[in-house]
Amino acid sequence: MKLVYNTPFKFFIFLFLCIIDNAYSQSNYLVNESLNGTFAQGKMEGSVNKFFAQDTYYLRSNFNIKVLRLFNIKRDDGYIISFSDSTVTKINHKKKRFAVYSFNEFLEESINDSQGGPPQENMDEENDSNNSESVEINISDEIEILNNFETRKAEIVINDDEESSLFIWFSETNLKSQTELKMNERLKQLFNGTIPPDLGLNAMDIPYDEYDININALTIKFQALSENGTFTYNLLEYLEQKQLPEIFKISKNYKKVKKL
Repeated sequence: MKLVYNTPFKFFIFLFLCIIDNAYSQSNYLVNESLNGTFAQGKMEGSVNKFFAQDTYYLRSNFNIKVLRLFNIKRDDGYIISFSDSTVTKINHKKKRFAVYSFNEFLEESINDSQGGPPQENMDEENDSNNSESVEINISDEIEILNNFETRKAEIVINDDEESSLFIWFSETNLKSQTELKMNERLKQLFNGTIPPDLGLNAMDIPYDEYDININALTIKFQALSENGTFTYNLLEYLEQKQLPEIFKISKNYKKVKKL
């Protein structure tokens, strides 16, 4: 009797734990970010919205760049990367058009678009030649509430030909979700280790482990100041959300085309 009782009991405990673990891994996360900057001849501002699901990554980015009175660039783009059917949907919300690519088609297009860029080894050599610059780092222990997150502040001063300062507010209370981390790994595997910048996942890739900070800490705010201008990034929302927001969906009046 004891064995008969324990066997189903252990089975139900195991099943319960599997359900809990599966529900945790499938939590969807909504991320909203803003960016703005000024430079000698103009300014830029934009927003980046992301939605991480178990098998699908959604992105919508909106940018406005003004250069003097010469031109004004406005972009409103989106991506849907689905691992369930191995497709990438590219969306131009401004023109109300979208195109669906297989993974192989999208990878081939990404390789063609990257041709003509500077060799990676030359960039590495240039970085090595800048080792003479002086870097001062100060990380505060004081807790500061910023964008509704508990943060600490890191100040980095770089002294070379011109002095520039970086200010980073990070949160170790709020960490990157497992859903985002797993999606990042899948995308890195898909793109052979380097995710295209257009997908909005590399901009704030800060090496926290070098400063004894949790590598999964959220970057809440990033500010760069120099004589040439300023750049500011803000994480406005990072929250669990079950349903996909409307901004990521393709409207019925959008036209499907072969290529964007």
